[in-house]
Amino acid sequence: MKRWSRIWAGTITMWLLAVTTSLAQTEGTLYFMNSLPQVVEANPALVPRYKTAIGLPGISSFGGVYSNNGFTADQFITKVNGVSAIDLTGWTQSLAEKNYVNVAGFADLFRVGLRVNPKWYVMASSTVKQYSSAMIPKGLASAFVDGTSTLVNSYSNTSPQVEMLSYLQTALGASYQVNGRLTVGGRIKFLNGLANVTTERSSMIVEVDNNYRMTLTGDALVKTAGIPASGSTDYQLGENLGNNHGWGLDLGVSYNAVERLQLSAAINDVGFISWGNNIRSYSLDPSKAQYVFSGFDVNQLLDDNSGYLRQQLDSLEAKFKMTETPSGSYTTSLPSRYYLAARYELVPKLWVGTLFFGEGFRDRFAAGMTASLNKDFGNWLSASFTYTVSNRSYNNIGAGLSFNLSPVQFYILGDNLLMAPATLVAGDSFNDYLNNSQLLTVRAGLNLVFGWDRTATSKSKPSNDAANPKKQSKKTKTKTTFGRSPQKK
Repeated sequence: MKRWSRIWAGTITMWLLAVTTSLAQTEGTLYFMNSLPQVVEANPALVPRYKTAIGLPGISSFGGVYSNNGFTADQFITKVNGVSAIDLTGWTQSLAEKNYVNVAGFADLFRVGLRVNPKWYVMASSTVKQYSSAMIPKGLASAFVDGTSTLVNSYSNTSPQVEMLSYLQTALGASYQVNGRLTVGGRIKFLNGLANVTTERSSMIVEVDNNYRMTLTGDALVKTAGIPASGSTDYQLGENLGNNHGWGLDLGVSYNAVERLQLSAAINDVGFISWGNNIRSYSLDPSKAQYVFSGFDVNQLLDDNSGYLRQQLDSLEAKFKMTETPSGSYTTSLPSRYYLAARYELVPKLWVGTLFFGEGFRDRFAAGMTASLNKDFGNWLSASFTYTVSNRSYNNIGAGLSFNLSPVQFYILGDNLLMAPATLVAGDSFNDYLNNSQLLTVRAGLNLVFGWDRTATSKSKPSNDAANPKKQSKKTKTKTTFGRSPQKK
């Protein structure tokens, strides 16, 4: 009893951590859908139900992820006497100190998975991936909406940050069943970089004195790779693939702790890309990027002097124009993902699961959680129903469907997918669904699959002791005849 109390206490603690720090953009619904060969993307130790799977080029798996931890579109709008109006003050009050807007996309070019024997499963794939993140500080939004009165005799760092990463990933991996309980898996990835934007440093200090005179001081260094110079249209895909390269690693483990209970963990995308093609730096020198603004000349504005206003803006632009220079090679890390999960089979073909996930990139770590209910309807349909807490939002109801019409398998899944039809049923529009979402994920595709593994479902034990010779009834014992032939009945 004490052991289960400790387990529940630990589980509740992890849920609270996920709720308070959830900023990640990891797919939660995918992790428990082991009817899909793409489940190895979440954990290379999770063996798919089909013994052989072939991904159709370009359409076997494609989709995207959108997330932000700061706001929803509905927070911009308020209704007064039934009339919609923009409410920027309400929007800024709801923002986090650092607001991350993340967008990711992916598409499989090739995929194959094969159960070589009961112990070994091998996999190979080629995938195009894109990841971008923008950080908008709350101080920047507040300065535009609420003015600078709150900064009198103070200052604020209002500089945004931008990250972008796109690359071609070629992966080869395998999983091995060590014994009846333990399975380990790994995948090595060769990476060809396509384009990158990374912010090495970024600072915009806004200071306001007693006379409301505002001083701006900027400092920034942004590096790019695989992107043409300003005004150039020259782009060579082959050069980027050949000069920007790196490696990645995925590791996973699955353990059947007790009957019907599976524990698993994984760490994915531990790696880097070295960029060496079309490298450029864009910088601001804080000794030059300074601007003092004492206010506008009211007389000039009343005279509608457009030249005066243009002069002020040109002066500001000249001070903060970034200097573009060729630069040397550099290295960036991948956004790493972490998983810790438990799955329990309630009855044959019906599972419940809990997943805690995280994402680490640069100096930021973000976490979230997903609760899942999964059901196999024979071998022709697999369904998933999920609930995800992420990005300071709690209305992410997801779903997954896999139609296994062997040899063709069609699937679609998402972490906030079920809220779309629910919104329409409630009488609202699709825009209402989008305007209230901080997390949107979707993955869909077509696979060719062969050989459904029936042994993955737990078999029920015999309901009597007929198979146990030690517990057979005495009535079933053969009567000793001491060498004589048994008497026929």
